[in-house]
Amino acid sequence: MDKIEFDDSKYDLKSLLDAKHPFLEKMRERAPGTYKHSQNVASLCESVALELDIDQNMMRVLGMYHDAGKVTFPECFYENQNGSGNMHDKLNPLVSFHLISKHVSDSALILVQLDDFPNELIEPITQHHGNTVLKSLALKADGVEEDFFRYKNTCPPTTLEAAILMICDSIDAIIRSKESNDKIDIDDIREIIRNTIERLEGDDQLDEIRVGDLKKIKKALQRDLESKYHKRSAADYEEDDDKKVKDLKK
Repeated sequence: MDKIEFDDSKYDLKSLLDAKHPFLEKMRERAPGTYKHSQNVASLCESVALELDIDQNMMRVLGMYHDAGKVTFPECFYENQNGSGNMHDKLNPLVSFHLISKHVSDSALILVQLDDFPNELIEPITQHHGNTVLKSLALKADGVEEDFFRYKNTCPPTTLEAAILMICDSIDAIIRSKESNDKIDIDDIREIIRNTIERLEGDDQLDEIRVGDLKKIKKALQRDLESKYHKRSAADYEEDDDKKVKDLKK
């Protein structure tokens, strides 16, 4: 799989990653949940980039801006609803699909208008969902073919960076969803990474990626996420130990 042909000397990628960048400030204000998700994805992308010897700043930029289009209608997306109710509960799944899926084209429209954003990075951003199915909506729509709920985007991604972005985005979305209901431990992390990649492979989203690169991606993601969730697991163990000590004293 090819890599993006990109000359970073033409752009100041670090300025795009500055929290005070006008667009990032706008995202943080209008779509705080999306901003946090983007930070997580950018961090995962950076870890993978380090493992694969890819420009780390470029991958962080892809992660931070991949959902730029969500600022157009932030409350349409679960991460920005803040417990206020899911608007899609009252909408026809076909309408919901249109509203949600258009964030990809909205992202391209926004980024092409940013004077300091590299045009070379817009295409991989438009490919970060491939032509995957929005399963939650497909399951709600009786009598409608599942393929209708596929993103109308390039599949499989045409560059390694786009494939990495797709994997990192999918994994963080699943982790955030699971975190809202349960605590996550290292075993959960391993299962999420494995299941996510197997699902994308089974849906032909990763057909062009080399086996060796995919192994490195798994390794980097596992190392990054296990280090983050290990502390939480250790704290849980300490709570369990304290409880056992108290029980023994009774």
